[in-house]
Amino acid sequence: MRVYCCWIHGEEREGLARRPLIDPCTGDVYAEAAGADAEMVDRAMESALGALPDWRARSVHERARILRVVAQSIRSCGERLAQLLSREVGKPLAAARDEVLSAAALFEFFAEEASRLSGRIPLLGMDREHVMILREPVGVVLAITPFNYPLSTLSAKVAPALAAGCTVVAKPDEHTPASTLEVARLAVEAGLPPGAFNAILGDGPLTGRSAVNHPIPRMVTFTGSTEVGKEIQRACAETVKRVVLELGGNCPAIVCGDAPWKSLMPQLISQCYKNSGQYCYRISRLYVAEGIFDEFVEELIRQSEALRLGPAHAPGTDLGPLNNGEILERVESQVRRALSEGVRLRSGGSGARPTTPGFYYPPTVLVDVGRRAGIRREEVFGPVVVAMPFDDPEDALADANASPFGLAGYIFTRDLALALDLVGRLEVGSIWVNRIHQAYAEVPFGGMKESGLGREKSGYGLEEFTELKSVYLSY
Repeated sequence: MRVYCCWIHGEEREGLARRPLIDPCTGDVYAEAAGADAEMVDRAMESALGALPDWRARSVHERARILRVVAQSIRSCGERLAQLLSREVGKPLAAARDEVLSAAALFEFFAEEASRLSGRIPLLGMDREHVMILREPVGVVLAITPFNYPLSTLSAKVAPALAAGCTVVAKPDEHTPASTLEVARLAVEAGLPPGAFNAILGDGPLTGRSAVNHPIPRMVTFTGSTEVGKEIQRACAETVKRVVLELGGNCPAIVCGDAPWKSLMPQLISQCYKNSGQYCYRISRLYVAEGIFDEFVEELIRQSEALRLGPAHAPGTDLGPLNNGEILERVESQVRRALSEGVRLRSGGSGARPTTPGFYYPPTVLVDVGRRAGIRREEVFGPVVVAMPFDDPEDALADANASPFGLAGYIFTRDLALALDLVGRLEVGSIWVNRIHQAYAEVPFGGMKESGLGREKSGYGLEEFTELKSVYLSY
């Protein structure tokens, strides 16, 4: 059986503790991962620290050249990486291929963006004196990534960190280490010096906590649950580490009565259920104008039930399984609790689960969601959406903002003035108006409130990996 090991200083290092890796489509063990204990975490951090002076001293053009080679290597190994992703995550192969291309594109983007980092020389007009404001790499970065998009979230962290002159220790989710290890190996083959990009395996309570508490990293960038993000923020406060946190979401979509919702329904369906609902900025709450609500829900159910649920490798599969048994149990529990609180199940639910092995959960539509229902306020990391009618857009806005989360939102109306008014008052980090598409590399992404701190992607995301230094120069 294949054993995945840590990647430290350009070579595999096998940890002592092993955990099984389970195929989400079947529930079968297909490999093992050898986790890192505190001693191996220390080795990875020391390696990254040792590689830092050389890597940060290289010109931006040299760093960019290597990042472009990494991107080319990812593309050249695209099918193998897609197969790895599909197996470990449980996502359909077409979606895995798209994620591989997205990962390569992020390395290319930050290779280009690195040359745009700049400081300032304010024209203060002081006699024989200038002030220079410089940007320098923050140092060793710990990047902790989730199971749902192991490669694209990895690239969104590792590529800008390396572009800025930092070195990185990555800690992938314990369920999905394979694709991260493959990219770390490709990066060294592309010319990245050993130690500039290490990967340690293991779970959060042991490996993750040991890495976060380690004194060497000067920054932790984390994508995952709000609860774990809060714990990381508390731990980082002890040594005043910088943190970028991309956390949970419970994202609202406001569909007004004048919206061309029938033509938009395929986009709405995709944004509700893509990756089997396992991503943070999916639509979780649909606020629909009263006048179109019944017809809207019927069409939502029709297209939801038309989605094909099945193994990731099966031709025509729209939704694969959830990634692991814990996620499945949590989604089932949340829906059961909602039903006990008076919420009504219109489609899907546990009763519609296939009887085949694997962690499958069908697209699920809930209505009659009372204001006290917990599912109205919490993140559901699965293919579950709640639909609620509104008479006045002001009521929909107020309820949308009542969530502790503030990651993303969606507005659909032909009334541009209303759309812009809602945009200005919806408390989220990203808003899509009258169309849904992926988050672009050129645009910052991140949340407000309990959805996180800082931004990823774009030049703003690159700047997160730098420190400002002020130099007062007299002559």
